Amino acid sequence: MKKSDAFVALAKITTDGVMSLSAFTLAYFLRMEWYELSIFNGLKSFTLFPAPNTLFPFTMYWEFMVLFTVTLLVVMALQGRYRLGADEKLLDELHHTFWGISASMTLLLGYFFFTKDYFFSRLIFGLAWALTIIFIWSGRGFVRLLVRQLFRFGWGIQSVLILGSGALANQVLEGIKKHAHFKAVGVLTEKKSPDKQWQNLPVWGDFKSIAKILKSKSVDEVWLATENTTSAITAELVAQAHVNHKKFKFFPDELGLDLAAVKVSTFDKFPIITLLNSPLYGWWAVVKRTLDFIFSFMLLTFLSPLIFLIGIAVWFTDTKAAIFYRSQRVGADGKCFKCYKFRTMVADAEAQKAKLIKKNERDGGVLFKLAEDPRITKLGHFLRKYSIDEIPQLLNILKGDMSFVGPRPHLEEEVNKYPDHNRQLLLLRPGLTGMAQINGRSSLSFEDEMKHEMFYLKNWSLWLDGVVVLKTIAVVIKGENAG
Repeated sequence: MKKSDAFVALAKITTDGVMSLSAFTLAYFLRMEWYELSIFNGLKSFTLFPAPNTLFPFTMYWEFMVLFTVTLLVVMALQGRYRLGADEKLLDELHHTFWGISASMTLLLGYFFFTKDYFFSRLIFGLAWALTIIFIWSGRGFVRLLVRQLFRFGWGIQSVLILGSGALANQVLEGIKKHAHFKAVGVLTEKKSPDKQWQNLPVWGDFKSIAKILKSKSVDEVWLATENTTSAITAELVAQAHVNHKKFKFFPDELGLDLAAVKVSTFDKFPIITLLNSPLYGWWAVVKRTLDFIFSFMLLTFLSPLIFLIGIAVWFTDTKAAIFYRSQRVGADGKCFKCYKFRTMVADAEAQKAKLIKKNERDGGVLFKLAEDPRITKLGHFLRKYSIDEIPQLLNILKGDMSFVGPRPHLEEEVNKYPDHNRQLLLLRPGLTGMAQINGRSSLSFEDEMKHEMFYLKNWSLWLDGVVVLKTIAVVIKGENAG
């Protein structure tokens, strides 16, 4: 372990701890002391919050602040946030900070719920949650800036010896150039080569030269990135790296593979690399389904009076037609389900579809859509414009047919026309909203819609789900490109 790695990890831990305590302290004083601010020598005052009913002394919060901070540091450590050599993008830092702090708050809420030891203001709790996210993310940004400045002076950089000179090694080298924490210092080729340089790096010999090179050159890590090797050669390279106390990293040849997630495990002492087409698997799938169930139940309960009123309005448009429209859609694993919506069309809409199919305005003919569909009622236009017609799909989410965020639920005849590579989307539950809905809604071509949906499949995260939900609210309020 390099001292620089330990320093960075310690700096992150210290900064997170200080920022957590600072955020809680500020939250306390904003609520208990500074809820009313005066400026211009008292000529103008602002009331930030209502006056507290009970003034708890700051000392009563100290124990909770320390308990939360310790919990947070443990959660962050379990997330791998203090892993030596970790280097994340700033937005990824925000993502992990948000979930780490939220998880810590949830754990403590659960603790106080069961112990009934809950004495403090809920407003302080909410303020502390928001301020801790802002403070810790800002602190991480400061540490990141400090470390990058130190890297410019050569401090803490890991020198890397690349083993390989093919396409895979070239990609690895390009990756190294994007990370200030690493610096490629030399190359060993698979076989003897007359070349003295490769990609502006010195060629120090072939794989057989590794023992001599590791003894004579300043190298911190050895990275094997080649398409041409055997298990015996790899074993010898690993042995030489370990004998010389160098960290060894192996890059498997996955060029051309479309990877979204990789899971490393063992089977009967054999290492296994499982290639997944989405990060949404295992416990993450359980978490997503749990959140879907909780929020769909809450929204159905809260919106039940509105659902009743809309149902009456739909019924008055045609008392002989059904209030709800049920269509067969394809869900996860290709299983069909009944998708619920408020009826927005005339009773014989399906019968009229055959006559209108030639006027389809969606490219490629896979999906059917008309900008001025004569089958839609006046009330239906309003319901569709603001996606109110889709509220009954909360029942689909509660049942497990759908999710809040996911690919669009398509008809079986539409799914049958999917190109093979797009059939991966059937891995996911269809969504009430999704990438297509926030990037054009019904104005998208089939190809563009599939591109957005595939991006979601390959890059899923709870953070992305949250972003999609927030953007959906903005899109629905505007009421543009509704179909």
